[in-house]
Amino acid sequence: MTRTKTATAATKAAVTTTSEFVVDVVPQPAPRPRFSKWGAYDPASYKAHKLELKKALEGLEFDGSVPPLMGELHLTLEFVCKPIAKSKFTTPSGDCDNLAKPIMDVMTQVGVYGDDRQVVGLFIVKRFPRDGETPHIAVRIKELP
Repeated sequence: MTRTKTATAATKAAVTTTSEFVVDVVPQPAPRPRFSKWGAYDPASYKAHKLELKKALEGLEFDGSVPPLMGELHLTLEFVCKPIAKSKFTTPSGDCDNLAKPIMDVMTQVGVYGDDRQVVGLFIVKRFPRDGETPHIAVRIKELP
């Protein structure tokens, strides 16, 4: 994880913080909640995926030792998804918003930023891995001045 601060050309007082890191977890879209007579719940596989994301983020220094970003944020997420065997599709499965939901929720939980409401710009890319590349999630967060 790298977090850099740079002054903008317009004013020396405005400082922008940018964080970039890679989460070595196979992307998985958020499923629809399930319902029972006791209420709504998330499937066990989704809970396990979020736990895996949390452990990976905590290993990248997001364990409370770095204060969360508190300003407005632009967030760029690149999902390098596992290839689908014998598929006619040229793009990974899962809607972009459903791929973003688990990583955004977990980044809030571990203290990367305070709340999802801070994200005022969101750019999402999903693709299959290139030769020699493994599935992962690349994250770039820019705190606006």
